[in-house]
Amino acid sequence: MEFAGAIVAASLVAFALVSRRLARTPLTGPMVFMAVGLLFGPEVLDLVAIPDGTEVVSLLLEATLVVVLFTDAGAITSSRWREAAAIPGRLLGLGLPLALAFGWMLALLLLGELAVWEAAVLATMLIPTDAALGKAVVSNPRVPERIRQGLNVESGLNDGIALPVFVVFLEAARTAEASLTPGDFVEELVPEIGVAVVVGAAVGWVGAVAVQRASRAEWAAGYWLQIAFVAIAVLAFALADPLGGSGFIAAWVAGLAFGRVRRRSEDDLHQFAEETGDALTMLSFLVFGLALGPVLADVTWEMAVYAALSLVLVRVVAVALSLLGSGLEPVSVLYLGWFGPRGLATLILTLVVVDTTELAGGSTIAGVALLTVGLSVLAHGATSWWGSNAYADWVEAHPEREDLAETGGAPDVRIPRRARSARHHW
Repeated sequence: MEFAGAIVAASLVAFALVSRRLARTPLTGPMVFMAVGLLFGPEVLDLVAIPDGTEVVSLLLEATLVVVLFTDAGAITSSRWREAAAIPGRLLGLGLPLALAFGWMLALLLLGELAVWEAAVLATMLIPTDAALGKAVVSNPRVPERIRQGLNVESGLNDGIALPVFVVFLEAARTAEASLTPGDFVEELVPEIGVAVVVGAAVGWVGAVAVQRASRAEWAAGYWLQIAFVAIAVLAFALADPLGGSGFIAAWVAGLAFGRVRRRSEDDLHQFAEETGDALTMLSFLVFGLALGPVLADVTWEMAVYAALSLVLVRVVAVALSLLGSGLEPVSVLYLGWFGPRGLATLILTLVVVDTTELAGGSTIAGVALLTVGLSVLAHGATSWWGSNAYADWVEAHPEREDLAETGGAPDVRIPRRARSARHHW
């Protein structure tokens, strides 16, 4: 285990050297680092282990989600996403609760050892999506912007929407198992959400105003403003958590408040946070790979079936129902339904269940959640590059392309096939 640090560092260096090349292949960053964790983890070479205790792992995963939640919320609020709000509105307003309901019912049917509220906890953990697992899907410029924006906005907002729902169901499960009263449930729940919202809104608004004034007065160096952007996210979490609020909800609300004040797109301000978030995300998936090995060794057929159906049925059906009457073609509905990868948010919520609760079905919930993320990393990662280009080919070849609801009634700028290799950002 003495070479664990060297293995992790070498993995980062090796991936950095080929990252641009891999961006044009079915092999994604999360796939690579998950594989590294599995290979060097306890079930194969046994050269790297999760540190004793959960403090180091918790710090890494929590820091990653805080940065991602804040950055995504801030970027969406300050962008032109409202121009294409119809699709994400349906996905979030109808698709998300439908996916929650379907996942809940499926858990009760397949995982009989879970209590009613435990099944709800698992279903909630699996509704947030993670665009990082298939970046080509939302960044390929050949895909109509309306579709890309729909998935991007959904991914940026559904984490924050799912968090308070998760808190409610988790407290309900704990209350039921501990035979607590409804008053105890409310006493635990209200501060956790209320404090988070108040602290997050205050920190995000004050931070945005301060950054804006410092920028206009030219008091601060540009890179320090980028550092301040990340620090505001951490501040929201660090203030809410000891006050009894959910630090993750606070970080997400802070991002919304920050973006609302700074409506103008600030790509340079987000750059450091996005790059930091990418690096932390890859490390998180390496740690995930270490934890996945033991899960695979103990997987049951019920867990495997639930994980598979969560990916190929629950979301796809929920999205299809939410988009009825939208005017989108079936191919587009399938594209939006399939590309809803489960990733970082699910990993963090799994840690919350394992680390902070003693639910009777906690090990089953954690195992199913980790298995679902592992399948998603492979399935969505492997199909994102091919799928985005196949879908773009279909749009471009459509005889009535200019009239498609997907294109908003106007043709997008076509990217010549010979230019695709130069688009290394996706």
